Amino acid sequence: MNGYKIKLGEITNGKNSFSFEIKDQFFEAFTLSDVEHAEIIAAALLDKDGDKLALTLTIDGKINKLLCDICTEEISVNITAETNVIIKITNEDLTSTDEIFYIKKSENSIDLQQLIFELIILNLPKKRQHPLNDLGEVTCNEEMVNLIEKYTVKQETTSDPRWDALKNLKIK
Repeated sequence: MNGYKIKLGEITNGKNSFSFEIKDQFFEAFTLSDVEHAEIIAAALLDKDGDKLALTLTIDGKINKLLCDICTEEISVNITAETNVIIKITNEDLTSTDEIFYIKKSENSIDLQQLIFELIILNLPKKRQHPLNDLGEVTCNEEMVNLIEKYTVKQETTSDPRWDALKNLKIK
């Protein structure tokens, strides 16, 4: 996919900005992703100072059709994130890290697709659920929540008798 590449020949000294639309087809290249539907704008600000390149990548938008962790209905989640990366041009075959992105001198472009994907995935909320209402109550589908509670087997937890003696310890 060439839509997420920045050609190094087009970069001038100073700040260069690029914008990319992230839609559903973006995630087709990443088959094991939970995210398949999104409306995100990725903004790349590339600051060139001679041979030095610094990239600031910002994403802002919405991920759609995620499943709620509580009631399993589809929800949309807002996402905003930013990362800074130093780009180094080298002749050596070096592996890029989180902070430094290596490019061979023979390459004439930077492909941001993987970096954008990682920024999206790493900034997904850990708990995906419907937003709370004004009273602080969950707005999940009550019928589904009741159904889940009905079929959830609740187990009583018993303590391991080997550790029961520790309950009698008094710590000052």
